[in-house]
Amino acid sequence: MRIRIFILFVFILPLRILGQLDQSSFQDNIQISQSDSGKLFLGIQNYNLFKNNEYYNNIDQGFTIFGSAVNTSLKYYPTSRILIEGGIHMLAYYGTGKLDRITPIIRFQYQPYRNFSIVIGNLYGGLNHGFIEPFYRFERFIEDSPETGLQLLYNSSRFDSDLYLDWREYIFRNSYSEKEEFTVGWNNKVKFLNSENPFQIDLPVQILCIHSGGQVDTTGTPPVTLMNFTAGAIVKYRFNSIISEAGVMFYYALYKDLSHEKNQTFKNGNAIYPMVYAKSKWLNVYFGYWNASNFIAPLGEPIFSSISYSDENLSFPERELILIKIDFHHQITRGAFLGVRYEGYYDMLGTNINEKETQYDFSYGVYINFNRDFFIKEIKKFK
Repeated sequence: MRIRIFILFVFILPLRILGQLDQSSFQDNIQISQSDSGKLFLGIQNYNLFKNNEYYNNIDQGFTIFGSAVNTSLKYYPTSRILIEGGIHMLAYYGTGKLDRITPIIRFQYQPYRNFSIVIGNLYGGLNHGFIEPFYRFERFIEDSPETGLQLLYNSSRFDSDLYLDWREYIFRNSYSEKEEFTVGWNNKVKFLNSENPFQIDLPVQILCIHSGGQVDTTGTPPVTLMNFTAGAIVKYRFNSIISEAGVMFYYALYKDLSHEKNQTFKNGNAIYPMVYAKSKWLNVYFGYWNASNFIAPLGEPIFSSISYSDENLSFPERELILIKIDFHHQITRGAFLGVRYEGYYDMLGTNINEKETQYDFSYGVYINFNRDFFIKEIKKFK
């Protein structure tokens, strides 16, 4: 295995290409501006996704997702430090002829300091968290219900932090037929050099835990708590040329079953995830390598996992993938983005039950995002 890793680095590093896609067009502006104090806005977010997963492995079946989601809300800033937001979220998958999800949007955000915010209600969730793909599957931003709970955000020139609790399943008092479910995540990044320096060195640390079950539910199944952890380093350089940025990333990831009664196929696991990349104005190219042992990530892209999501009786303790990703992106107008993606996974060990056999899985997709706030009127300011 060490010889394979060495060979991969020798041939991959000169290519200057990466494996963690840029998700900036999916991210919200979380900063409260002093100039918005006393103003009322109409916020419109629209996400449209077509993604076809041509998977032929025994871990995850091929699947096509095609649908649109829209968030429409009123945003009021009573002071320069507070946002109160209320609205509605709707999701429709094409071909169903109906709304597949409709839920309220309720958010309170308090920004006591310029770099720090407290959010309760609907979180700045999904791809805003910035987790690596093995921890958080791309399609979840539209498949999962909007996250709700509590969130602490800090963003500065040298340190970013996102700590949150997403309460996924609520149990009413004296009604314990459902499991209590929640997710805790913490994504941190230390930036060692000034942002104006074209050469950058970052240290990311990510923790993601899911919990299901509790002390009072009557489901008869034991509580489950699973944790993923990763730490690594990012070295990148910005250019004034066709290639705007290139860099190298390395992550070391862990999986651990923290449940009192451990019923998972694997109790512990680990993985290495080196990547290289190059970015331009419209096109990003990524290349990566994944080598894992006994790895499980409940919210991650299943193809990285050591367990099968299509057949619970199958498991593949050792996983070894070479990844290539191509991302075309274009800003149509202010707040509107068009993207085309291709992702390929070359499985060096394969998932053939009887013998090791390499295989290639791929996906392709198109997305169009719109995210803008429209000024309605100015209301009396609160002191």
